[in-house]
Amino acid sequence: MKIINDIEKRISLLDWGILIVIIIMLTIVYLPSSIWREEVKFRTNSRQQMTDIAEAEEFYKELIGSYTTNGEELFSLVEAAMDSLIADSLFVGEQKIYLNDKVYEVNMSKGFHTRVDTTFSFPQELKRTFLDTIYAVGMINEEEKSVDTIFVNAREIENVKKDELFSTIFSSDTTRYSEYYTDYLRDKYHLTPDRLLCPLIGEPYLLEIDSSDSENTIFSVKSPVPEDYTEPRYGIFKFEAGWHGEIIDGRKSWAEDN
Repeated sequence: MKIINDIEKRISLLDWGILIVIIIMLTIVYLPSSIWREEVKFRTNSRQQMTDIAEAEEFYKELIGSYTTNGEELFSLVEAAMDSLIADSLFVGEQKIYLNDKVYEVNMSKGFHTRVDTTFSFPQELKRTFLDTIYAVGMINEEEKSVDTIFVNAREIENVKKDELFSTIFSSDTTRYSEYYTDYLRDKYHLTPDRLLCPLIGEPYLLEIDSSDSENTIFSVKSPVPEDYTEPRYGIFKFEAGWHGEIIDGRKSWAEDN
């Protein structure tokens, strides 16, 4: 009986040993991959925010004629200009925008708000369904001394009935049709100040203007994260940020990686 108990005890210990080994192996496989995904996530989000800043700068330059290193002013003016044109479609040409106790003289182009929307919003493909009534209408044909049949929809029927050649409505039929369209406002996000800060370390992006060539001013935005930046993970692993990159004169440093 004692021998049997010893065997069962050894088997139990062996089972626990196998389980522990499996857990260790899963941990070794899973944790590094989860850290890698985290690294990619921060790098991707950071690069998207730098892209937003660089594109907003181009809109700002279009409005003012120059770049700025004041990120909050940058975002505020681009948003205000977009909202102004949405509120008043005639708000084009040379205009003034009053913002934060300051007057900005801007040059607004037609469709500015649409270009801003399509740049900073995620398009969604949507479907809408319409009901329409089609009428079979009799119209007098004076030359043939007869009545011809034409088909018109509900939008046109009242105008047709006012025509002096209108005779009668023979029949009507309601139809349903669908239309696919792209909506940029449903998933719209705004240029908020938090997008000026690196999502990894919370420090502002580095905005620089190179005016050494008076005919070709260059704007650049760079990540504040050092290339050798690391953080400990789970005691034995390490999060490595890598190089988040920069955008200089519209050229993305990471474009070469693709």
